[in-house]
Amino acid sequence: MKILKEKKLKATICVKRKALPLIPAYSITTHKSQGQTLPKIVIDLNMPPGIVEVASAYVPLSRVEQLTNVAILQDFNISALQVKPSKGQIAELNRLAVLFQQTKQRYAQYFV
Repeated sequence: MKILKEKKLKATICVKRKALPLIPAYSITTHKSQGQTLPKIVIDLNMPPGIVEVASAYVPLSRVEQLTNVAILQDFNISALQVKPSKGQIAELNRLAVLFQQTKQRYAQYFV
């Protein structure tokens, strides 16, 4: 049985790429967007190195009424969405929970 050597054919391929520039019609910071409801958003969830705040991902994602109105610009590390609260934040949440219980007991007639 003879094994034939394949000839390597050389070919030139010409590829042209067209890209449309993406220019934001409106852009704001995360902190500026707090309290607003936006019809659609494009967000980049790649966080800069350093301390990541919970608000960095939560605030922009919560500005739209439906998740179908969110476009994520590029792949991101899932840890951007899994930020754990600091000890100070946990202490504040506990303080608010105690305050709520005290308020509920003091003004029980309003909590029906």
